[in-house]
Amino acid sequence: MTEDELTMLDFAVKWAPFGGGDDHILPEFGVLPTEFYQRLQAFLAYYPGVNDSVRRRLAELCTLKLRAAPSPARTLWHLGR
Repeated sequence: MTEDELTMLDFAVKWAPFGGGDDHILPEFGVLPTEFYQRLQAFLAYYPGVNDSVRRRLAELCTLKLRAAPSPARTLWHLGR
């Protein structure tokens, strides 16, 4: 696991009980929450060393957040394009 991935994992574990800390993701990592949760989801699937209960809890959070994320079509419509 890279240092960046470990930092993301630590952040996710810290903020999961509070809904994920979406307002802090862009300033902390320089990516939008959707990208953060996609990356987190990908390395949770890849690294077997993450505790199973932590993995399940964070995987559920990722799924919930990504399901709720606006689609690009809705975002463009909202912006009047």
